[in-house]
Amino acid sequence: MSLMVLIYRANSRPDRLAAIAEAREHVEVIRLLVRLMKDLHQISLRSFVQVNAGIEDVSRQLAGWHKAYATQ
Repeated sequence: MSLMVLIYRANSRPDRLAAIAEAREHVEVIRLLVRLMKDLHQISLRSFVQVNAGIEDVSRQLAGWHKAYATQ
């Protein structure tokens, strides 16, 4: 939920870089938690791959926004 709020902030405020940086940190925490779930056999490998693909998509989008706004 907090990641969604940060993405909203990044889209609606002039000081986007701080929200983007915090969102990127949240994505990494989520990535670690999902990896832990897989390692503890709480989710299947197939589910892990699907979830990880979504995490990677969000991570790439945030990295692109960061690059775009950092050069302005």
